[in-house]
Amino acid sequence: MFISDLMTTNFKSCTKEQTLNEILPLFTQTQSNILPVVDNNHKLIGIITKNKIFQLLTTQPSFDMTIEHYCNDRPIFLRPTNDIDETRAILLKHNVGHAPVVNEDMIPIGVISTEQLLFSYNVVYSQLSSILEIAYDAIILVNQKAEITMVNKGFTDLFGLNSKDVLGKSTTDLFPELEVENVIKSGISIHNTPQVIEGQHSLISILPIKENGESVSAICKVTYRGLTHLHEALTKVKKLEKQLSDYKNEISEMKGTKYTLFDIAGESEAIQKVKHEATLASKSMSTILIIGESGTGKELFAQGIHTASKQHGSFVQVNCAAIPPELLESEFFGYADGAFTGAKKGGKKGKFELAQNGTIFLDEIGDMSLTLQTKILRVLQEKEFQPIGSSKTIHLNTKIIAATNQNIEKLVADGKFREDLYYRLNIMRLNIPPLRERMEDLPDIIQAIIKRLNQSGFYIRGVTHSALTKMLKHSWPGNIRELQNVIERAANLKSGDYIDADNIADINTLTKEVDIHPRTTSTYKDMLDTTEKDLIILALKEAKGNKTKASQLLGISRPWLYAKMKKYHIE
Repeated sequence: MFISDLMTTNFKSCTKEQTLNEILPLFTQTQSNILPVVDNNHKLIGIITKNKIFQLLTTQPSFDMTIEHYCNDRPIFLRPTNDIDETRAILLKHNVGHAPVVNEDMIPIGVISTEQLLFSYNVVYSQLSSILEIAYDAIILVNQKAEITMVNKGFTDLFGLNSKDVLGKSTTDLFPELEVENVIKSGISIHNTPQVIEGQHSLISILPIKENGESVSAICKVTYRGLTHLHEALTKVKKLEKQLSDYKNEISEMKGTKYTLFDIAGESEAIQKVKHEATLASKSMSTILIIGESGTGKELFAQGIHTASKQHGSFVQVNCAAIPPELLESEFFGYADGAFTGAKKGGKKGKFELAQNGTIFLDEIGDMSLTLQTKILRVLQEKEFQPIGSSKTIHLNTKIIAATNQNIEKLVADGKFREDLYYRLNIMRLNIPPLRERMEDLPDIIQAIIKRLNQSGFYIRGVTHSALTKMLKHSWPGNIRELQNVIERAANLKSGDYIDADNIADINTLTKEVDIHPRTTSTYKDMLDTTEKDLIILALKEAKGNKTKASQLLGISRPWLYAKMKKYHIE
C-alpha cells in the first residue's frame, strides 16, 4: 500500500512572509500538526509546526511578526509512491510525527502522520485476520524468531489446539516438523512439499517475508483438505508438461544433444542471468568459455547453447583431460590412410571434422598441453586444418565452446596456458554459479533430477518436507553432481513413493568424510581439488574398487574417472 492511499489531502499551506495572525486560523482548519511552507511557485521550502507556534505564543510575541525565522527550512518530506513500511522507517529515523508529501515538482499534495500509519496497520491486521479465518488451509504467521504472531482455525483444528496455546510460542518448540526457522534463516521459499502431519497427508508451503534482503517473518501454510482434487489437477499439469518435454526432446534429438537451456532448472537471479547470456551466445559463431566448479552443469550449458544455435550439425564433446597426450592431435584433427604405423586403414575423422557445421565442446581445456594449444589456436585463427598425413585442407564451420573448472587466469600467469589462446576463447564468457550460491533453486533442481530418474525406470513422486529441509542445510561441495548422487542413492533406499529424510542420512556422513581444511590450503582451487579427490576415493571405496560402479555413483564417465585418478595419483 502506498501512502497516497492514506495521506490527508485536505491540508493548508502557507508562505514564510505570513504572520502569526494569519497562520493561527490555518491550524484550526486542519487536523495536521504541520503546515507546509511554500514559495511563490507553490514549491515546498519548509514546514512550520503547531508546537513551534505554541512556543512563540508563550513569549507574548507580536501577532504581526512573520514566521520566516521559525520555519524548519530542511523538512523531511515524502513521495506518494513511498510504501507504508518505508514511510514508517523514515518517520521513526527522524523522530517526526507528520511530514508533507510532494509530487515530482516539489509541490505539496498531502500530509501523512504516524497516527494514520498506525490506523492503516490496524485495518490491514484486522483484514488479514478475517482472511486467515476463512482460509481453507492451516496458516500461521511468525516473526523473525519463529514465534507465532497469528494463527487461523484451520491450523488449530489440524493440531487439535486452541489459539491461546500457540500464540507467542516458538514453532521450533511446538512444531519442529515444520522447520519454519530454517526458511527464515535461509530466506528460501518452500512450495507444496509433502509430509504426514498429525496423521494427515499434507503439503507444506513456507514463504519468508523480507525487508532490505533480510527475512523478518514468514507465512506457513499446510494444505491437508481437498488433496484428491489437487492431485487430479496436478496430474493434468504433468500431462501438459510431458507434452512440452516430448517436444523439447525432439528438438534435442535432431541436434544430437540430450539437453536444452530449458532443462537447466532454477529461477534464481544468478542462474537466470547465465541462461540469458547463454541464449545470446548461441546466436553467433563467437567462441564461448564456460567457467565453473566441477558438477555445476557446464556440459548442460554447452548442449543447451548448441540446441539453441543455428548449427544443424552434431554436438561433439572432447574431454581434454581424458585423452592421452600422444593421441590428442589425432583425436582432434584425424589422420589419413597410412599416416603412421598402426593407423586405421582408410584413416580416421577427427573431432573437428565430426563437428563440422555443428559444435565442438572442449571440456577441461585447462588440462590441454601447450603444444596442442598452439595448434588449436591456429585452427581458431585460420578456420581450417589438415588431418595428420594429409594434404587436404578442411575449412571449419564449427561453433567452439570450451570449459574448465580451473582458474584459467592463474594458468596463464603461470605460463601453463597460452595467453593468446585464452583471449581467443574468452570472447563470450559464462560463469556458472556453484549450487551453494543459488540454494533457492534446490527444490527445482531436485524435481528435475527426480523427473530424469523416473524416465530411467524409478517411481518417485517427490521428496518430503523433512528431506528437503535436510538437503537445504548441506553446502554441496560437489554441486549438482553430488546432489544427483544423493537423490539416486535415496531413490534406491526409499520404501514408499517419496524420498524421506531417513533415505538421505548419509549426506552428513559424506560431509564428514570429505573434510576441507581452509587454513591449510592456499587457494579455493586447492580446496576444490581436495574435495574432488576425496569424493572419488569415497566412491571407489563404496564400489570396492570397481571403476565402472564408482563412475556411476559419481555420475561421470569412465574416461573422466580414469583421467581424474591419474591427475590425483589415485591407485
